[in-house]
Amino acid sequence: MSATELIKQAAALSRQERTLFEQLLRELENGAGTPGQADRAKWPDFGQRLHDIYGDKVAPDSQSIIDEGRGDR
Repeated sequence: MSATELIKQAAALSRQERTLFEQLLRELENGAGTPGQADRAKWPDFGQRLHDIYGDKVAPDSQSIIDEGRGDR
């Protein structure tokens, strides 16, 4: 959609709808993101949590465990 088409469609809106459209447009310009984005839950960093618990440990001979789980044995 071109800018001209957008302006024409915005002009065709009722006063209340146009006001709401302008508010949402200003929020996007100010970097507020999409409407409702602030309501989303912030997920924890699972990778960091695992690193905090186990550190840099590597399971010894983990290839045999992987093969057994796959049924390669």
